[in-house]
Amino acid sequence: MQKNAEQHSLHHPYYLLAQVAAFIEQYALLPEKGVVVVAVSGGADSLCLLHMLRILCGPDSVTIPIPVTENSALSATLLKRYPHVQLHVAHLNHQVRGEQSRREAEQVAQLAQSWGLPVTVGSVDVPALAEREGRSLEDAARTARYRFLREVAQGQPIAVAHHQDDQVETLLLHWLRGGGIQSMMGLQPRQLDIIRPLLEITHAETVAYCQQYGLTPIEDESNNDVYFLRNRIRHELLPLLEQMNPGFRGTLLRTSEVMSVDAAWIEAQVEQHWPHVATITATRPDAVQLSVDALTTLPLSLQRHLLRRATSQLCEGQSPLELRHYQLIEQLVQRPSSIRNVSLHLPCSLLVRREGNMLSVERWQPSLQTGMLEEEQLTTDVHLPVPGSVALPDTSWIASAEFVSDETMQRIWKALREERWDDVLRVLQPTAYRVFVDVDSIGRSGLHVRLRQPGDRMQPLGMVHEKKLQDIFIDRHIPRLERERLPFFLTDEHPVWLAGVMIDERVRLRKETQRIVQLQLQR
Repeated sequence: MQKNAEQHSLHHPYYLLAQVAAFIEQYALLPEKGVVVVAVSGGADSLCLLHMLRILCGPDSVTIPIPVTENSALSATLLKRYPHVQLHVAHLNHQVRGEQSRREAEQVAQLAQSWGLPVTVGSVDVPALAEREGRSLEDAARTARYRFLREVAQGQPIAVAHHQDDQVETLLLHWLRGGGIQSMMGLQPRQLDIIRPLLEITHAETVAYCQQYGLTPIEDESNNDVYFLRNRIRHELLPLLEQMNPGFRGTLLRTSEVMSVDAAWIEAQVEQHWPHVATITATRPDAVQLSVDALTTLPLSLQRHLLRRATSQLCEGQSPLELRHYQLIEQLVQRPSSIRNVSLHLPCSLLVRREGNMLSVERWQPSLQTGMLEEEQLTTDVHLPVPGSVALPDTSWIASAEFVSDETMQRIWKALREERWDDVLRVLQPTAYRVFVDVDSIGRSGLHVRLRQPGDRMQPLGMVHEKKLQDIFIDRHIPRLERERLPFFLTDEHPVWLAGVMIDERVRLRKETQRIVQLQLQR
């Protein structure tokens, strides 16, 4: 009986607090003195975080219950561990749920005031921001939130309530979207000015903690909306993976920890080379200038990590670059400096320019959008013969369609028949702007190349139903400006390729494929 009582007491919120306090000390997350901004949405996680930090920080002592047996506890007065740290509560109204969002902001403000804590409440029309910057609602909300928090913090640490479940979801999200070794690390206890004291505990534990201390969380109904990819991972993918492997979460977290060791070494290399490659001037704090000569002397891996650092600094600490973006930038870097300037528009409202021997990475302004759109927009429907090539009017693109050689077909013939797709791709080496499709799937009349039109749909690779291009753009976080400039390849019957994004399921290679066409875009 005594053993059961001891086991029960270990689940008491006091021990959860002790675990979080030890985690904070292990990673030195809190300063000895100063202000820490606490991001509070009003949900169980952020309420738990604020309550714990209130116990640990500030000039006064605090009285909390300490368990003795299963059914009893003693009240004890504890001295705070960080007496010279002042908490400041910050809450952003995203204007997504109307009156409910306003009431949530009021509840957080009232709680902070009742605890004697200063509070700043902001408001941003996130749906309008998403529309204006061509982002998904999730991405726009995150961007607005961190902009707001940094405005409040003014360089001071920002505590957020990410926990172990968020870590697992983030790792799966990164793997689904693709990324380098740093994205496989997931969330870190400290990233720039962001600290995560709850990273070792679970959401279930924060809920239990709130119940123990009589805290009433605000329920965010959008957390159950499987329209959002993170929620689909939480409610659909994770349960399936855990059904297949009950220890999946632990395996994923251990893998992330292993990768963190390698990533730390890479980060040290980035830190060493950064001053020799990158320049940020006081007159242009929203731009990073990279020396092309210095960049190209380094290994490709290090080049990409330096680009990741540059874009992270301009995008609230999180680089939006995927493999296709790195490849586009590398094409820009490899162009002779004598060729006219070319710009790339990337997610997170980033503009990458090659200006002589410098590569400029900056946040674009609306005035730049219009100019680039007018310069690079495809204005007509162009016929592309197969085989053949054609210059796309009003752009610098050249589209081509070529049959794969008999020699190459012989090399992949057996792999095709046995559906060993990794071997096929290893030989063909497709990229974002070079793809391979089945000849029989596109007919004999050639292809049409144009920009997207309202209502356009295609059948994404691996799917059985068509999907609107608009929804594909949102899922892939493709900025609005880039959407308007992507060439769209079609037959008379169906789509073939949305350049830079994906091919249509109906034209993919199959084990029965007899001949293959390479479609390519070049500048």
